[in-house]
Amino acid sequence: MFTRFVLFILVALGGAGLAIQMAWNARLRASIGSPVLTTIVSVFVTLLSLTLVWVSGATPRGSIPAFNSLPQWAWFGGIFAAYYLVASLIAIPKLGTAVVFSLVIAGQMVAALILDSTGAFGVAQISLSLYRILGTVLLLIGVILIQKH
Repeated sequence: MFTRFVLFILVALGGAGLAIQMAWNARLRASIGSPVLTTIVSVFVTLLSLTLVWVSGATPRGSIPAFNSLPQWAWFGGIFAAYYLVASLIAIPKLGTAVVFSLVIAGQMVAALILDSTGAFGVAQISLSLYRILGTVLLLIGVILIQKH
C-alpha cells in the first residue's frame, strides 16, 4: 500500500508530466496544424502506453461491466480529457503554459470543492471547511498573479 507521502509525490509528478505533455503537444500542434488532430495523436499514444501497462499485468486487469449496470454518465469521462487537451492546445500559444495551467488548476479546485462537498457522482463527501475554502482562495489569487506580466 502506498503511504500518503508517496501518493503526494506520485500525483505531483503526474501534474509535472501534464505540463511537459502540453509543451510537447504544443510543439506537435505547430507541425500538425490542428489541435484536434494533435489530440488524436496524443490520445493514440496514451492508449498504446496504457495497453502496454495493462498487458504487462502491472495493475489489476479488471473487466468491462455491462453498459446498463452503471449510470450512463460514468462511461463518458474521456470527453473532458479531449476537451482539456484541445482547449489547452488552442490556448497555450496565446496565453503561455503557466497561465493555462493556473486556469486549469483553478477550474479543478472549484469543481473539486463542489464535488467533495456534495458527494456528487459517488465521490467521498468531504465537508467544506475554512481551510479548504482559504486554500482555494489562495490558489485563485495565485491564478490572478500568474497572469500579470
